[in-house]
Amino acid sequence: MKKFVVILGVGYKSSTNDVVINENVFLSRDVKINIGAACAHQLAAKGHDLIIISRSQRKLDIIKKGLNELFPDRTINAVALDVLDSKQVNSFFEMLNPSYEYAYIHSAGLGAGGYQIKDNNPYLAIEDIPIDLPTMEFEVVVKSLLSLVRGFLPFFKRQAKAKVIVVNSMSGIRPYPLGFSHSSAKAGLHNAVRSLTLELNKENIFFSEVNPGMVDTGHYDDKSVIDSINMISKEFGYSYEKLPQMSPYEVGDAVRMCLESTAHILTVDMVSEGQIPHIGA
Repeated sequence: MKKFVVILGVGYKSSTNDVVINENVFLSRDVKINIGAACAHQLAAKGHDLIIISRSQRKLDIIKKGLNELFPDRTINAVALDVLDSKQVNSFFEMLNPSYEYAYIHSAGLGAGGYQIKDNNPYLAIEDIPIDLPTMEFEVVVKSLLSLVRGFLPFFKRQAKAKVIVVNSMSGIRPYPLGFSHSSAKAGLHNAVRSLTLELNKENIFFSEVNPGMVDTGHYDDKSVIDSINMISKEFGYSYEKLPQMSPYEVGDAVRMCLESTAHILTVDMVSEGQIPHIGA
């Protein structure tokens, strides 16, 4: 039976206006892939066929091209989708083949909902947080999970076993100053995953949560983000000359472990070496 891993939130950040179309996005020095793209790379490398999803068909096509060059034997389908648009979500599930088996990787970030925040910096003092930001952050990561999982349920229930891996964040399990919006949204996602784990485990639908700290996706390149992270870190006795960041491929490896393991891996907490290591506050 044909099996696909569906990955939400596949993209990249380029230091130029765009990636040259004939350049492999995974090999370019002008590009930083995000966690979703790294998951796609690591899973394709291990023989998995994929459906990759984001809002931008243009970026998806570039990523698909790169994956096809590296892994020509893999089937890679790319679908542009606004996960907060119920009509688009319904159309996506109508196009899936009910005779296939699916696993789902949920790697949604604020950009998945098209909400623009100044300098892409969600780490803000309470007086600087746009009043609608907490709601938007929550909707993008939690509402989208509800929408996608609900859509997959008829497929999952026909399978002997189904797996969902949610890429969350250490922000969801350890609050910090300047984290009102970001940490509360990620904490909501954390508890949503725990609830789904308990509710659907008996139906052989297994949820895993991967919580990375700082990842080198380009998110931490902006000065305002660097300044905010340094302010947060000093509250815990840490001072960074350069922010310690792990590779997104390392997160992809953790996701692959959760997907391929015969055990039910509940949670993976991971930080870059040198980052604040505690998991509580």
